[in-house]
Amino acid sequence: MRRYDKYHCPRLSAMGLAAVAAIVLLCAVRGCIISRQPNEKPEGMLSISLYDRASGKTEEMPLEEYLIGVVGAEMPASFPLEALKAQAVAARTYAVRHMTAFGGSGCSGADICTDSGCCQSYKSTEQLKKKFGGDARQYMDKLRQAVYETEGEYAAYKGEPIEALYHSSAGGRTEDAQNVFSAALPYLVGVDSPGEETAGKYAAEVRVSLGEFTNRVNKKWPAAKLKKNRLGEQVKVVSRYDSGRVKELKLNKVTVSGRELRRLFDLNSANFTLSIGEKVTIRTKGYGHGVGMSQYGARAMALEGAGYEEILKHYYTGVEIEKVTP
Repeated sequence: MRRYDKYHCPRLSAMGLAAVAAIVLLCAVRGCIISRQPNEKPEGMLSISLYDRASGKTEEMPLEEYLIGVVGAEMPASFPLEALKAQAVAARTYAVRHMTAFGGSGCSGADICTDSGCCQSYKSTEQLKKKFGGDARQYMDKLRQAVYETEGEYAAYKGEPIEALYHSSAGGRTEDAQNVFSAALPYLVGVDSPGEETAGKYAAEVRVSLGEFTNRVNKKWPAAKLKKNRLGEQVKVVSRYDSGRVKELKLNKVTVSGRELRRLFDLNSANFTLSIGEKVTIRTKGYGHGVGMSQYGARAMALEGAGYEEILKHYYTGVEIEKVTP
């Protein structure tokens, strides 16, 4: 955006000055807000460097344009606008925290990468249009609106961008960060997350033969010495967190965390129950690590009338919404 000073200012005619004065007077009397259209691209946007793990190439792009690709990849575009706006702010916060321009460590020689296991998921405009099919125009407009109407906004705790973690569904309650990542963060503590039951992977079941369960556990933890004909007495959940996620379970002679068993059997969540009969049946509730904002919880709050700031402040305790400028 060009900035004018006293030495470089376009001249206005007398009629033009009169028109401007009239508008200013009207605004002073009535109050008015002049804003761009929801899908109009912001000017003067920050840039971010993105490493594409698939191609091995790094691309520089406007931060807000990058966020359209993240929101479209991370959250269903059919979700309410306020949920998408909450996702946009969370994704922007995550990006800003990792950008080298703001003191972040970056990733793979860039600010951030496209690998969801490392950073955030991302899809190009072409990929999103292909994903949305006949709804492409409607959904692309909606994504742009979510990003542009929150332009520059991020969640901060004591003035600093937070580690804005998020996940699909929490199974009814989110988890304290220290119970998952061994690092306590005051804004990442467990909160209730109702209304998630419509999530596609909210409830799931994994069935494993007695022999396979025994072999996989013994291979991972040889000291366990499980016997497939004694699993009923050798496998016990010892403790759970307030969220319902398994804290520890006993596997005969070893004690492991619920997170470790989740990884071993690729479970949707560490909130699970085990039953042992002809097979080992593991039933999970929720999808993801459970820390930070639940996307389906955000959807439920938006459907109940909550705005994006209310959603963010519910899932990220004690934060304020601030704005980064170019």
